[in-house]
Amino acid sequence: MRDYHLKTTLSDLGGTFERRNGIEIPMRFESEETEYYYIRDNVGLTDFSFMQKYIFPEEEGVELLDKIFPGNVAKLRFGRILHTFLPNDNGEVIADCYIANNDDEIVVLCESIVEDAEIDAIFSEYGGNEAGMNNITYTHSVLNLDGFNAWKVVREQFGLDVLSLPYLTIERYPFEDIEISIIRAGKTSEFGYQLIVPNSHCQALFETLLEKVKTENGNLCGLDIHNLLRLEGNFFNIFTEGESTKNPLELGLQWMIDFNKSSFKGSDAIHGDRKSGLKQKLIGISYANADVAVDLDSSIYDSNQEIATIKALGHSYVLDQELGLALFPIDIAYSGLEYYLDDQAKIPVQTLSMPPIMPKSLSINLSDY
Repeated sequence: MRDYHLKTTLSDLGGTFERRNGIEIPMRFESEETEYYYIRDNVGLTDFSFMQKYIFPEEEGVELLDKIFPGNVAKLRFGRILHTFLPNDNGEVIADCYIANNDDEIVVLCESIVEDAEIDAIFSEYGGNEAGMNNITYTHSVLNLDGFNAWKVVREQFGLDVLSLPYLTIERYPFEDIEISIIRAGKTSEFGYQLIVPNSHCQALFETLLEKVKTENGNLCGLDIHNLLRLEGNFFNIFTEGESTKNPLELGLQWMIDFNKSSFKGSDAIHGDRKSGLKQKLIGISYANADVAVDLDSSIYDSNQEIATIKALGHSYVLDQELGLALFPIDIAYSGLEYYLDDQAKIPVQTLSMPPIMPKSLSINLSDY
């Protein structure tokens, strides 16, 4: 099992850990609601070092990765990031990935539902070692700053220039005697930044950022709250709906695929599914809190007939209602319809367009600062 570089530090600060695909990750520091409002109203610092991380030489990396991923890596411009996924041979999603063109190198960050060895094997199969692949999973950490005031923390630490980063871009910035890479990204609907740092400087960067986060009335957050924030903001979550559904078309990930590419890993299955047509797809649902247990894979009913299965759940504190994603037959996968959560209790559940909230960060124009 892979060691978490900051595990002792995070444990001492109250973190609780759970095992995920061969590594124990920090799930919670305070209550769900407290961590929710850290990010929605202020800023949260989260250790995302569970990700698998790789660096490839630019020229060799672009050619190799374009053969693997369904997104168009060949068109990835300097400083930009491609958000796509890694499929297996059956076309199923096994990793949610950022691919970044970082000057003379290509950086790949994977949030996966498989252990490190499986991702390593895929890149090796396609010639990663011969292309100069550098697996930095064990030597580098990733620290996330997310929230309405996350931009204030990065501005304070790295200067005004960092505010000019558009969404899905990468740039290098100095820290102590090295350079670290900062990605403008995030999947919470609020401002988000991912900082890739060598483990040798991770503790110092973590302590520096945490101090600044606290001055903005924020604090540490675990990975658990990101599940809720992704659901509420309509960001794909490989650890909830992705782990059970896996089919990228049913998950609504067509935007991550360049269908003009005839060949990539799992392309025959994905192109075949597209040609035969979707039979079901995920859509949003909402319902009032009720005294009936609702879990993942709970059923949704219409006229005593089971019609859909829940694949993600969470409580929206802004809306004060329960939200979810459910897999519906394609012919009734529309918003604005009402069904039932329990065949006996007849608890109403509505289908809805996602996302159902307006993030606070949309009220901020960074060019004003």
